[in-house]
Amino acid sequence: MFVRTLIAAGALLAMAAPALAQTEAPAGAKPQGMTLQQFQASNGDKMFARLDTNKDGKISREEFEAFRQKNAKVDAAATKAGKRGERMFARFDTDKDGFLSRTEADAVLAWRYKRMDANNDGILTLEELQAKSGKAKVGI
Repeated sequence: MFVRTLIAAGALLAMAAPALAQTEAPAGAKPQGMTLQQFQASNGDKMFARLDTNKDGKISREEFEAFRQKNAKVDAAATKAGKRGERMFARFDTDKDGFLSRTEADAVLAWRYKRMDANNDGILTLEELQAKSGKAKVGI
């Protein structure tokens, strides 16, 4: 249930990650995958556009809650979505201005990236991107 709650942040955080070509790497070769910068570049604009419904360049608490409520309706197990959403928003709103800026949203993506990088190698592989919710490392 906890991991499902993080899906909303994951949406800030893991919007339809692009498919990565995976091939067998020779011994000693660098693993193929997505770096944090690639993850942020790939998902940041999509995430921000999806949550910033009034297109004012920032995500308000109301926009964040509307997105979370939509996801909570999809996830019947998310019974405490409202209170969790408030705590999540407060944690992500580091300057406490009541909005999530693009910089703060990028920090959310970095947080999600770290959670998804199960082996802590700094590269998200296709396997890590497709991990079942129970397999993701919990970092809160």
